[in-house]
Amino acid sequence: MSNPLFEIVLKGVVAGFDSQQAQADFAALFSLDADKAARMFAAPRTVLKKGIDQETADKYVARLAKIGVEVAAEAIAVAEEPLSLVPIDEPKANVEMVETPVVVRPSLEKAASPSLEKTASPSFEKGTPSSAEQTTRSDNREGATTYQPKNHAFIFTGQGVEYFKIWIVNILLTIVTLGIYSAWAKVRNLQYFYGNTRLNNSTFEYTAKPLQILKGRIIAMVLLVAYSLLSHFSPMMALVLLLVLIIATPWIVVLSLRFNARFTSYRNIAFRFDGSVSGAFVAYVVWPIVAMFSLGLLLPFAWRQQMQYIIGNHSYGDAPFKFDVNVGEYYKMLGIVLGGSIVFFIVYIMVVGGAALTMAGNPAAMGAAMIPMIALYLAFYLVVGAYMAVTMANIQFNNTTLCDPKNTAAADHCFSANWQILSYMKLLLINTVLILVTLGLFIPFAKIRTAAYKAAHTSFVATSDLDTFVAGEREQSNSLAEGVNDLFAMDISI
Repeated sequence: MSNPLFEIVLKGVVAGFDSQQAQADFAALFSLDADKAARMFAAPRTVLKKGIDQETADKYVARLAKIGVEVAAEAIAVAEEPLSLVPIDEPKANVEMVETPVVVRPSLEKAASPSLEKTASPSFEKGTPSSAEQTTRSDNREGATTYQPKNHAFIFTGQGVEYFKIWIVNILLTIVTLGIYSAWAKVRNLQYFYGNTRLNNSTFEYTAKPLQILKGRIIAMVLLVAYSLLSHFSPMMALVLLLVLIIATPWIVVLSLRFNARFTSYRNIAFRFDGSVSGAFVAYVVWPIVAMFSLGLLLPFAWRQQMQYIIGNHSYGDAPFKFDVNVGEYYKMLGIVLGGSIVFFIVYIMVVGGAALTMAGNPAAMGAAMIPMIALYLAFYLVVGAYMAVTMANIQFNNTTLCDPKNTAAADHCFSANWQILSYMKLLLINTVLILVTLGLFIPFAKIRTAAYKAAHTSFVATSDLDTFVAGEREQSNSLAEGVNDLFAMDISI
């Protein structure tokens, strides 16, 4: 006797659930980017899985219903094979049935009814290799298992209206408390953005306490007030204090980086920063001075040194980050910026000078002509700013790796970024215009749009099983159990 087979068809969002949140959770579950998930929901018919039995189909329906996604199990055929007695895993209490999110790449452009059948999908059947194993591992000739690199997209699920409420309350309470609430405001902001940033179906966490930040801000405020008073009553003492603050800059940098790393975690594993004050002094004092005296010719070396100091001294648990880039990439960026600036200003001066000669003696015409000139000048800086931000981000992420000290056979994990100049410039332009038009009220929406852009254009490429890697780091972190006195844990940056 044959058993009927079923296919899982996407129907939409369950009534009562937030549509955007349900789609975001669906994308995170299948490691899809937001655009692909949206196209799947918009398609006339999307098949998630084919050829499964009734019990497995029911599990798909129940699992997706939990995140607000409605699917239907539709009978498609009668199996010709004999009855299988392979048992099906029972769902565990309070544990998600899909333990390993997998990459799904539906071919939406090739078919009107996209299907996930030929791609990886959550595995429910006992005795069958998981989809993640099927898509990321392959056997070599000797029978050894090799792991194919797997791309994990960052997903940002924050909403503008939702964050606006947090932002406006933070502003008002900071004003009412004369700045004291700013420490709590920083914690709320970072907790919101970290908590809405997903990687492999898990979010980041920011665990710092506001009082720890407030201690550092009080110190910074006392120094600022002291400098302001001394500059009026004793300029010489003010100069001495300024020199002290410049000398203390490396210490401030280290303290801030160490604080933020310690209270940032992913899957309950905290990041670490082990940079020295002497290293910060070289990166943030010595190299900028060298770059200045070289008339900017050594500026790319200063950029690389600072990035190597920051990234190279960070670690995720016991796994260190590395940053290795050819300084030529920075020189290429600097050359394009300088060359473009020279050409622009030559043309700009010629045009402005010609217009001034033509309209000499006509102040009204001259004033009218200045408006497009000013707009062109601002547009140039928008282009340069977008180009430098995009290039810097791509250099930073595409040359950063994360080592797995317990798996020396595997290549380092790495990041992948594909920020684009035109799309980022459009983002900056829209954000700037709307912030000006709304007198600043669009700022929280601009922050949400920027965070979403960064996440959509950045991913983490795992060269070994990510869950195994994280579990190993958690075990190592627990075994270290380093105790740090909270009295000295403060963020002195503002």
